Amino acid sequence: MATVIAKVKVMPTSPEVEKESLKESLKKLVEQNDAKCRGVTDEPLAFGLYTVYVMVEMEEKEGGMDPIEEAMNALENVESAEVVELSLV
Repeated sequence: MATVIAKVKVMPTSPEVEKESLKESLKKLVEQNDAKCRGVTDEPLAFGLYTVYVMVEMEEKEGGMDPIEEAMNALENVESAEVVELSLV
């Protein structure tokens, strides 16, 4: 089976969300879903709001990134999470 690398864009609910705490929660969530977290970064947007990007590595399987994406969307303080890049290694 192939290995999949995905970049997930996560938007917090507000600028008041603690950035490091959110990044740590996302990292733990990825690892709980039989995947590896290859990095978590953030980029400023405007008015104190930021975007978090999570790089996920996992084995290709049925359902793909859907379970991880859904779990990220269900996290407290997450407005939205969506896969923005996907590639096979």
